[in-house]
Amino acid sequence: MSGTTSEGTGGVFSASSNAAFKQQLNKVYAWYTGGFMIFVVALAILEQMGLPRNWIGYLFLAATVLLYAGIGVMSRTNDAAEYYVAGRRVPAIYNGMATGADWMSAASFIGMAGTLYLTGYGGLAFIMGWTGGYCLVALFLAPYLRKFGQFTVPDFLGARYDGNLPRFIGILAAILCSFTYVVAQIYGVGLITTRLTGVAFELGIFLGLGGILVCSFLGGMRAVTWTQVAQYIILIIAYLIPVVWLSVKQTGMPIPQAIYGYQLEKVTAKEKELIDDPKEKEVIAAFKARADVFAEKLKDVKGALAADKEAAEKKIAELKEANAEPAQMAAAEKALAAIPKDEESAKKAWTKGKSDNEARARPLGGMPRHATQYAGDPNGDAKAKDTLTPRGATSWPWCFV
Repeated sequence: MSGTTSEGTGGVFSASSNAAFKQQLNKVYAWYTGGFMIFVVALAILEQMGLPRNWIGYLFLAATVLLYAGIGVMSRTNDAAEYYVAGRRVPAIYNGMATGADWMSAASFIGMAGTLYLTGYGGLAFIMGWTGGYCLVALFLAPYLRKFGQFTVPDFLGARYDGNLPRFIGILAAILCSFTYVVAQIYGVGLITTRLTGVAFELGIFLGLGGILVCSFLGGMRAVTWTQVAQYIILIIAYLIPVVWLSVKQTGMPIPQAIYGYQLEKVTAKEKELIDDPKEKEVIAAFKARADVFAEKLKDVKGALAADKEAAEKKIAELKEANAEPAQMAAAEKALAAIPKDEESAKKAWTKGKSDNEARARPLGGMPRHATQYAGDPNGDAKAKDTLTPRGATSWPWCFV
């Protein structure tokens, strides 16, 4: 990448040099954004012309990996300050974009969306810790490391406490803290590569890691920073386009936050309509009836188990006498095999069946209303243990920091 060469060691640059450097970056990434949009439009046209879906995945993956690899190669350096801290002259806006791309990584882009979908409000606890950690590091750690003149936490500990033991402890802590996050990232890389190309998951991991290696090892933090800025542009477009499109389609408003309250009213009305629907009540009654059957069996496990086995064996005998079709015989034998083998397993299976059906017998399958802020006692009780229970309205802004 042009314009990223140091004028000296240690990352010392004049104001005019920094201004020219930022102007050059603006031009480079403006061209990059335009090129990316043209590339996406070209892929859409090719798809309409009949290009197979797997080839679209191959093209997109190859283009992005080659682009990031090119940035990494062009950002190569042998200067320590450039390699570890990108010369200390990354403009604030681009530093924020690189940090944002780190946050909007595979763990967030895939994992956080799935966590919120699966757990609801409770998933916001992960966002608080995730974002809070970034803020703590940025405000209370990074500035002092820079003032101290060291590049990494282990370097700081080794110099501050004058020994290799503190440095070794810092290395272990860094590896331990990074390991969990990196595992999620690598898993996400494998998933994305597999979905785009159709290759095996294991091969997808190696392909993704190979691309990451090429992007980073020649230029260090400088290569990573400019690659992350490029990734940020792709990620923010990928985030905004579906959200804005859905908002325009549903409400005619391109800013979903401005119309969220109105949409929540519509969702609440739809929930009430669904709860009052006779078909929904029939489904609830069916699940309740199943739960009652399991409850009756649990009153006399031994007798119910014997009755089920007897009924299943009788059914098979009747089908044999009637020369039933093989499919019917297979279904009856499968039903007999599904009966628990002993009283202990029967009690366990029927208890689970009873609880599962009771959960499904609640309105909306037990799903909390979308407009419900919290449930249960904020001090915590059995009803509130699986839900987020903020103590007041001040809790929510902190969740969205």
